[in-house]
Amino acid sequence: MKSTGKYMALLLMGILLISISYFTFRFESILLLGQFVALFALYLFLGFQKKDFSLKEIITFGILFRLLLLLLTPNLSEDVYRFLWDGKLWWEGIDAYAFLPSEVAKEKFLSPELFSQLNSPNYYSIYPPLNQLIFAIGAVFENTTLGIITIRLFIILAEVGTLFLLPEVLRQYGKNPKSLLFYAFNPLVILELSGNLHFEAFVIFFLVWGVYEFEKRRTNNSAIAVGLAVSFKLVPLILLASYFRKLNLKQYIKFILIAYLVAVFSFLPFLFSDALKGIATSTSLYFQSFEFNASLYYLIREIGFAVKGYNIIATAGPLMGILAFSGMVLFNILASSKMKLPERMLWTYMIYFLFATTVHPWYVLPILVLGILSDYKFPILWSFMIFFTYWGYAQTGYQEYLGIVAVEYILLVVFIVFEVMQRIKNNIRLYA
Repeated sequence: MKSTGKYMALLLMGILLISISYFTFRFESILLLGQFVALFALYLFLGFQKKDFSLKEIITFGILFRLLLLLLTPNLSEDVYRFLWDGKLWWEGIDAYAFLPSEVAKEKFLSPELFSQLNSPNYYSIYPPLNQLIFAIGAVFENTTLGIITIRLFIILAEVGTLFLLPEVLRQYGKNPKSLLFYAFNPLVILELSGNLHFEAFVIFFLVWGVYEFEKRRTNNSAIAVGLAVSFKLVPLILLASYFRKLNLKQYIKFILIAYLVAVFSFLPFLFSDALKGIATSTSLYFQSFEFNASLYYLIREIGFAVKGYNIIATAGPLMGILAFSGMVLFNILASSKMKLPERMLWTYMIYFLFATTVHPWYVLPILVLGILSDYKFPILWSFMIFFTYWGYAQTGYQEYLGIVAVEYILLVVFIVFEVMQRIKNNIRLYA
């Protein structure tokens, strides 16, 4: 009977994944969020049935759920069109970092259909070289759908790597490898990575690999893995601080050098392009112009409106970045050397998000894995709450509802405090 319920839930989850992905538009907020709530309820139900699964079943169904989205044109994000645009520029012999899409469109209209889908025609490309390589492979095809499928195959490959490697890391920490289920079946993970093609899939895989190698005492390999994570997204640079006090000073310096060299090596093919200029320009804009689903920054912004009478993001954004950097460094200096590496990474990420001006749903996915490895449940709650930021999309644009953001962060903070207090109580009992 239990098996019947389990397989019925898996079947319903598959049907809902198809429905929410292929047949639901982003601006259909009630339908979109209703299906996501149902997906998450099934996910939690399956989580309570974890003991009835074999590890092989969890991996198999995790892969199948991702393959269900193989033919999908992303319905929650237009980023893939920029991916293909950049890829096509390289094939045309045009430096994708050097020109704004709007500039290229004036001189040489590469693809009117593709250009019309871009959500950032007036921003330089911010995607690192390894991403650009995958974009170029996808752009081999004239057909946009084939390009999307090609990029998705790379994302799924990274996801499959995580599905196989994460149980091994769970074993390293003496945890049940079947806890993989909380990653493998998480609706936000499936929809945002394999569905909407966000490259956090690679970040997650290389971070898990880095932790695995670190616990095997192969620190050079761990540094290479972190360097590769940085090669796909720059944000994992912050996690280099997490290795402080886990290594002696000489080892730590060597670790940082290897990670940086790997990341720098990935940029070598673009040494004579405007890659650094484009990324630097867009990163500066990120801190000084972009704002979405922020926490502490929105409070600062309101103070700015009250005192200055205008949005102070141009000055507050960089300041928040400095405070975040200082907080991450200070935490990793003060944190006990006995704190496990995934937990240090988890709180380092959380400090970063606390001060960030922009927190898209897919940004938080690495902390889901780190939470699973650290026995924290609040990342699961966040992976549910953050999806509600999709409320506000219309056919004509987007309007952010700060009430939704407030509820999201209030619930998150309350649950974090609850979990931390429970852990403190358990430690007191353990050593009493």
